Amino acid sequence: MLGLVRVLSGRIALVLSMIIVGLAVFAAIAAPWLPIADPNAMDAMPYTPPGAEHWLGTDNYGRDVLSRIVWGARLALLVALISSAIASFLGIVLGSISGYFGGLIDTVLSRTFDVFLLIPSFFLVLLIVALFGSRIEFTMVAIALTTWPRSARIMRAQVLSLKSRVYVQAAKAAGASHARTLIRHIIPNGLAPIITDATILMGLAVLTEAGLSFLGLGDQNAVSWGRMIFDGQRELRLAPWMSIFPGVSLLLLVAAFNLLGDGLNEALNPQLRRLTTRAAQKPTCELVPTVPEPDAPILRVSNLRMAYDLGSNSIAPVDGVSFTLQRGDSLGVVGESGCGKSSLGAAILQVMAPNARMTDGDIDLAGAPILRDGCRVVHNGRDSLASLRWTKAAIIFQSAMNALNPVMKVGDQLIEAFLLHRTDANRDAAMQRVVAVFDLIGVPRARMGSYPHELSGGMRQRVMIALSLLHEPELLVADEPTTALDVLVQDQILGEIDALKKQMGLSLILISHDMGAVAETCRRVAVMYAGEIIEIAPTETIFGYARHPYTQALLAALPTVSGEKRLPKTLPGEPVNMAEPMTACRFAPRCEKAADICRTTRPPRVDVAPEHEALCHFAGLVRT
Repeated sequence: MLGLVRVLSGRIALVLSMIIVGLAVFAAIAAPWLPIADPNAMDAMPYTPPGAEHWLGTDNYGRDVLSRIVWGARLALLVALISSAIASFLGIVLGSISGYFGGLIDTVLSRTFDVFLLIPSFFLVLLIVALFGSRIEFTMVAIALTTWPRSARIMRAQVLSLKSRVYVQAAKAAGASHARTLIRHIIPNGLAPIITDATILMGLAVLTEAGLSFLGLGDQNAVSWGRMIFDGQRELRLAPWMSIFPGVSLLLLVAAFNLLGDGLNEALNPQLRRLTTRAAQKPTCELVPTVPEPDAPILRVSNLRMAYDLGSNSIAPVDGVSFTLQRGDSLGVVGESGCGKSSLGAAILQVMAPNARMTDGDIDLAGAPILRDGCRVVHNGRDSLASLRWTKAAIIFQSAMNALNPVMKVGDQLIEAFLLHRTDANRDAAMQRVVAVFDLIGVPRARMGSYPHELSGGMRQRVMIALSLLHEPELLVADEPTTALDVLVQDQILGEIDALKKQMGLSLILISHDMGAVAETCRRVAVMYAGEIIEIAPTETIFGYARHPYTQALLAALPTVSGEKRLPKTLPGEPVNMAEPMTACRFAPRCEKAADICRTTRPPRVDVAPEHEALCHFAGLVRT
């Protein structure tokens, strides 16, 4: 409910801002043809209050306030558009040059940006207007010259990030000139925050022009809201409408520009839209604490379902997953990208994205219930998982560079993590534990003083393993721990995880797309497809006697270095759309053995043998 309210409130604010800006634009364009009085005509009775003849009243000279507000909108929008356009253009050009070429050019331009940013913008505008005159053209140029460094700094940061991307390097390798690389490949991909900032600059320009007119430094031949507010502030008791209506108009237009900028930022950045959407979670359920059975499995998952809210749609990356993991056992979870492997790992430890929500299922960790019917279990108002996460179960996140804080030394990050869960410990005890874990993993102690970017990919992943082992958990969930590592380092990391599992008696869930890695590390394998575990069995059974056609397709896609030479087989088609309701076998559209029943009826879970289950109508008939 909270996520829905947040989404609706954001959309309402965007719609209102667009309506306000649209009305201002219409008024500005249509002002000469609207049936309103001449804004400079003094043919009415001064100080006439709002009424049928003059909807917003008249001022001290008998001029119609509504007419002057409409013509004032024309000036405000003109200043906003031109000033913002000039400032954004200068910022894009100079910021791109600074970030792209670097070196002395970047140093000189960056210091220039800093100098302009140090000078208060309004006072610099006052100086320029005082020196060159108060004509509206000078005012717009003055505003642009004092606000362009904002856009330049933003564009420079964008270019610094984009110029090292692979597609930019490929364009340069193909012979693209510097100008073509910037114009065709870098600048278009960095414009989103510039467009957002341009709407903020529009509001700033409107306020600056109004401020100048209020001080008597604006164009005396133009109708300005700032001048109207100045004239009205001397008549507040006699005719308060003279200041109130232009003041409210100014407030609404500036606020609309700012809200429009926020809306454009969200519209141009799908990732931001996803991160700011928070799914409505089920209410927690209070259970009386019980003593866990000493021989209870380390993990029991039953009918687990999780969904991601994507605007008005939702998908279920984990849909009815059930399995049990005994203490000291190991389970590999494999499947193609997007099948729900990582979502399953996140759901088990409840470290999900903001737009994710549990919809059903039970989870017991070390014999203690942490989820019931999709509701998080609490004991005396405290989340039961809070005392178990990292102490009973821990996770190794994929992409260690993103999981580690880039501005903190890795040793400090581990010490902080230790103290967060051991409130009775001091920093010396935390340091001793970190050193012990580093020695266990094989990370040199000197690396504790390094930042993440100073470590190799393999060393960063070892730090993530050390982080997960700080509190000696019984269950370790490794979410693709060898992502983006070369083959040799992958083998080393997997070997170290396997050795730690045996040395510490860990239970392990290894999430990977690499069937070979799972075969070497795990006793059992669970194969996922479209949010479901379609087959689970001991590793030898999966590789030698797989019953589900999808499992067989995965195995057929593996290259072999022994036996008959053959090309790995590919699986035609695309994964099923998980946003649509499922009424049949999810693999049927891609299965070469599919029958009519597969396309109309959901398959049962067949017990093929002890510890071997397959989700297939023909699990007892399918042979490799």
